[in-house]
Amino acid sequence: MDWREYKESVTVWLTLPIWKLQGKKMNVLRLIAGFAFSIAVGHVVLWSLIEKTLWPNVRKHHPPDPDHHKSRLSWLVGIMERTIYTGAFLLPGTGIQLVAGFLALKVASRWHSSSGPRSSVDSDNIWIIGTCLSVLFGLAGAWIALGHMPTLANIKSINPVQ
Repeated sequence: MDWREYKESVTVWLTLPIWKLQGKKMNVLRLIAGFAFSIAVGHVVLWSLIEKTLWPNVRKHHPPDPDHHKSRLSWLVGIMERTIYTGAFLLPGTGIQLVAGFLALKVASRWHSSSGPRSSVDSDNIWIIGTCLSVLFGLAGAWIALGHMPTLANIKSINPVQ
């Protein structure tokens, strides 16, 4: 197999529809682009906003917390979150419930740590900003992967009260 045949076979494979989601065919390249945007672009934007802009501004006005940089894995959690959000929004009609469930889990896990004496409004605000932007990057990644805005709820199954 020469280079030209290999290139054509890879191109055909990458552009094949892999499954149908929300009534439209989806291909591998679009899926990769959606997840790449959500994960990589989201990481760069959130890292530059939070670590290079918001935290330095907080440290200017408040004394630094000595435990702030101790075992900081928030960037890894952010990558995992955006992956989960993007994948959840790809599911027709049920994605918003999965996102809401994950957000409830995230809030519950933070509840105890933000109720102690060292809690700060600034830290909570930065946490909320990062979470909201991660959800938006997940939604944008799903939009890219699908080629249209994801269906966030199955409105046909909702019966109005009469």
